[in-house]
Amino acid sequence: MKHLMFSVFILLMLSACDDKPEPKQTEVQQIPEVTLEQQFDNYQGLAWQVVEALQNQSTTQQLQDLTLKLITSSTGLFLNLKAQLPECEASLHALADATEFQQPQSNDTDALKNEIIINLEPNLPEFAAASCYHAQQLLLNPLAVYSLAQQADLAQSDYQNAKLKMIDSFARIKQLELITAIE
Repeated sequence: MKHLMFSVFILLMLSACDDKPEPKQTEVQQIPEVTLEQQFDNYQGLAWQVVEALQNQSTTQQLQDLTLKLITSSTGLFLNLKAQLPECEASLHALADATEFQQPQSNDTDALKNEIIINLEPNLPEFAAASCYHAQQLLLNPLAVYSLAQQADLAQSDYQNAKLKMIDSFARIKQLELITAIE
């Protein structure tokens, strides 16, 4: 009888415990981290678009739009390079800051509302290593092309000079890829 009561007691205890559904774990959508290699590839892809526009002698507005896209998209690249190139942290931080543009304060004309204020000669610190120079050129080359694109009429030599600046950016990417792969 003792065993029977004990068994009933256990059954009652088990039945008293509701099968509470386990709280559903909310699926946290993690944004996949963009690797440095992907950022290099993204930069190169956008830089090639600028080169193609230069080869096709696109309008100055198209060149400005493409170089602006390249410049603004490089912020993440500069920030990611800080981990790989700690000796360039000050320079990379300044580069990332230089890629953040502001709308003008004046509301006098509709044209001003759509313009973006770009510092074509950002104040960058002295570089501590060659790798810092390579990284700086990833911003300075597109800024030079953007500056050229602000001219009303671009001569053939302007297109050629701008193309050389962008090709120089590809060399800088390759140098940085080699440096960051070694370290």
